[in-house]
Amino acid sequence: MQQAPPIYRRGLLMIAIMLFSLTSLSAQSLELNWTTKTDGKVIAGPVADEMHIYIGNEKGVFLAIDINTGKINWQIETSGNIQAKAVLAEDLVILESANTFYALNTTDGKEIWKYSPNTPPEQFSYGGVEYLYKLDPFDDKRSSGILRDGIFYTGTSDGNILGLNAKTGALNFSQSTADNAPVRSTPFIADGQLFYGDWNGVVYCYDLNKETLIWKKNTYREKPYTTFGGIASEFTIHKGKLFFGARNHMFNVLWLEDGQKEWTYTDPDGGWLIGDPVIRHDTLYIGGSDNFAMLALDANNGRLLWKTKRTKNIYAKPIVTETWVIYGGGNSYNPKDSGEIVVLDRMSGSTLAAYETTSSVFSAPILINDEDVLFGSSDGTVYSLKIK
Repeated sequence: MQQAPPIYRRGLLMIAIMLFSLTSLSAQSLELNWTTKTDGKVIAGPVADEMHIYIGNEKGVFLAIDINTGKINWQIETSGNIQAKAVLAEDLVILESANTFYALNTTDGKEIWKYSPNTPPEQFSYGGVEYLYKLDPFDDKRSSGILRDGIFYTGTSDGNILGLNAKTGALNFSQSTADNAPVRSTPFIADGQLFYGDWNGVVYCYDLNKETLIWKKNTYREKPYTTFGGIASEFTIHKGKLFFGARNHMFNVLWLEDGQKEWTYTDPDGGWLIGDPVIRHDTLYIGGSDNFAMLALDANNGRLLWKTKRTKNIYAKPIVTETWVIYGGGNSYNPKDSGEIVVLDRMSGSTLAAYETTSSVFSAPILINDEDVLFGSSDGTVYSLKIK
């Protein structure tokens, strides 16, 4: 039998590879491993060690949950709501609840130290009801923290960045924002410089070694409505530039050196680009709220590479792997609506899988063992899903 020409065989091989890839992508699914019910809304993302995830809810309950089974190992009650992701510091887990900071033993939840800056509770009124520890109805993101050289850095509601000794809770550092604007962003440290943003849309760069403010930058000129402009995300850096999300439909990228804008992406749908940014292979991935979209932008110039739009608000940080972008979504306006976890192809933005939850998912998911997605939802359920 005569063989096909080499170029023809190569063509058949390429077609076979493409068909196999498409089949693999379309076969992607999310299957339930386990759920664990808590008694309060879960917005905080989980953190994990080898055995457990640690997560809190808005009723002030903080839990250690077995990664494999969903069994609660221990739980404690704190003084108020928990909205921010905790931070692991060796055998301690550090969290914020109602403007008070706690360090707990990861083994049994025993309190090791507690620090209260005596910050009065934030509050707003709506429909005759007083809401505590929130600045407005959409104030669902609080400053988490970072650990550097044994110091836990975090932002506060009364406009401070605090540095606490991770082992003792002793105050090591404090720096105020202009006009004591609340800090909902999570601080970031690079090369001895501390970056953070405030509720008025101002970004700061502070030199920890020289103990001086290097620059600050206002990210907008006018405030078109009252809930606009606050910086409420994590920061990341890439090639000398600073990336962050905000209550703003314009995504601003600043130079680390002087805070000047390098580029701006304006979303035509007008939704806040408030998700926590992730950069991989020169591509920025970030979610938006009222544009219901996950975006991929060229991190060098802001060019839109793809935009995947669904029907849910996106507030939290996506998981970005070599293959996938995984994120949660929900309804900011209707607490009775469902939520979802979505898996996209990282290169194209095409939807590979989606899992509907009974309530919104504003808790940033984490990926365990390259296949298990863990997160919380607004009805108090903690989920573990397997990617297949």
